[in-house]
Amino acid sequence: MAIPRQPKIAVGSKNEPKIEATRLALLPIWPEATIVAVSVPSGVPDQPWGITAAIQGALNRAKAAMRLTGADLGVGLEGSVEEGPGDILLLTGWSAIVTADGRWGIGGGARTLLPPDLADMLRSGAELGPAIDQWLGRQGIRHQEGTVGVLTDGRLTRAESFANTLIHALAPILHPEWYVDGWGFLDPHQLS
Repeated sequence: MAIPRQPKIAVGSKNEPKIEATRLALLPIWPEATIVAVSVPSGVPDQPWGITAAIQGALNRAKAAMRLTGADLGVGLEGSVEEGPGDILLLTGWSAIVTADGRWGIGGGARTLLPPDLADMLRSGAELGPAIDQWLGRQGIRHQEGTVGVLTDGRLTRAESFANTLIHALAPILHPEWYVDGWGFLDPHQLS
């Protein structure tokens, strides 16, 4: 099944940087797309740790958004952290795209070293969004430039970072013939 020229794309979040990431990554391919944003659960902890939780959360959001809206494509974006060598904690993110016919792709982002004080807050059980707000004495950073924007002095925003992960996730969507034998395809029952 081909993706329509004017697809309906559902984003599994109402977070503005995630919606903007979808615009940045997908409108150059489908300029006449309609993008709708819906709040859906990720099915993973509020602060995902590691690749497995982040990918699962992104896939869950993408599938739920598509199912809820009847869209042609579902998009899920999940910020996460992962342990690095030594005692470092890295900020990263993952995206998933699913199609109505069961194709899917995932893409991960670059990793940014978190300052030790912020990492300690997360290890003590805090979620990154509230932790960065508290640490800097600001409100709503995750809805603005994001932690990556703060740490890079705006050279890379949360929306731009997530847009890159979505571009990586496009590979099986744009080239389904290269992803066979179950790779890049979901069981249609997993979409409902």
